[in-house]
Amino acid sequence: MKKTFLLILFLYCTFINAQVTFEKGYFISNNGNRTECLIRNLDWKDNPTDFRYKIDPNDKDYVTETIANVSEFGIGNSITFKRAKVKIDRSTDDLSKISQTGKPVWEESTLFLRVLVTGEASLYSYREANLFRYFYETKEVPLEQLVYLRYIETQNENASKNIKENTYYKQQLNLNVRSANITDNNIKGLSYNKSDLTKYFVKYNNVPEKKEKKEQSTESKSQYFIKVTAAASPTSLSITSSSLPYRNAKIDSKTLFKVGIEAEFVLPFNNNKWSIFTNPMYQKYENNKSYSLPGLFPTSPVENHTVDISYTAVQVPIGVRHYLFLNKSSKLFINAAFAFDVANTATITYDEDIRNDSKTGTNLSFGFGYNFKNKISAEARFNTKKELMADYRNFSAKYNTLDLVIAYTIF
Repeated sequence: MKKTFLLILFLYCTFINAQVTFEKGYFISNNGNRTECLIRNLDWKDNPTDFRYKIDPNDKDYVTETIANVSEFGIGNSITFKRAKVKIDRSTDDLSKISQTGKPVWEESTLFLRVLVTGEASLYSYREANLFRYFYETKEVPLEQLVYLRYIETQNENASKNIKENTYYKQQLNLNVRSANITDNNIKGLSYNKSDLTKYFVKYNNVPEKKEKKEQSTESKSQYFIKVTAAASPTSLSITSSSLPYRNAKIDSKTLFKVGIEAEFVLPFNNNKWSIFTNPMYQKYENNKSYSLPGLFPTSPVENHTVDISYTAVQVPIGVRHYLFLNKSSKLFINAAFAFDVANTATITYDEDIRNDSKTGTNLSFGFGYNFKNKISAEARFNTKKELMADYRNFSAKYNTLDLVIAYTIF
């Protein structure tokens, strides 16, 4: 199993280095020079402080540029980051550190702000872990943060503490970003999030809706997939007993057929390269073996034994998957999962009368596969050995299987 895992790791590193991750973009240096290049698109979850680029797509090496040397960079028509020296409030919603005054605490920082909307009024965003902040500027108002924070209000020492909201951003927009097509209700119902603020600035700038949607369509979005799966699984079993050596037996390999359902949630960042999945599959394993052992003494007769194994379960792996894009239609993936059984029964019977029943243990699985158009995929899933006799201390049955899985997306 260790050799198998090392092989998967080697293939993963090979493919991740081979895949195309650099896209057409540009950056503007401090001296104002614009450089057309290929930038590695990481679909940054948090705003970056640097980026990697190459001039020639055939270059094996890349160059790293930092916020200290670049005033702006972008990829295609969907991603633009602009450097700005701003005052930012980093107040947190953590109850142990939440504001007691409701007033922003300003820090001066140089940041790459992501451009969301441009026009008469421009909107920018900044994310750092769980911190979300939005900034704006107009011809009359220099770049500043739209103020929103939660705080605790305490009227007196014995009174209960209430969580309040400072929604000063609504006043900022009412004063500085308002036109005839915007009503009081438009501002009153405005939430401090990307979707609402983007729509507001698009409305103010009177940007055609189709154009804005086109610009946003290349961003990562969460996706759900439900798939039917079928697997052919070569399986072997090794039984050992420290107290009764006659029970030791290696069961011949047998191929099982499994069916199941996979649910996958693609995470909305890093170009949809990461997902969480679960793939419950029904399996039924039945096998037997007849074997002979020498007697206790040289003159003793040969002892004949039989062992019958029955194991039925719904195996449920829950794991993380990483995609390696080859082109728009094809991608490779690697995944790792923790697996456990539900509705499981495992029984081992010797000589038709000595029966052992037990619950089963857990195991890990590591997979490597290929996906075509998010519609069909094939995977080799390597499982660590599962203990079928988990209720026993001196009796063990190691269940070893490889799953060759085909999946078809139904929606």
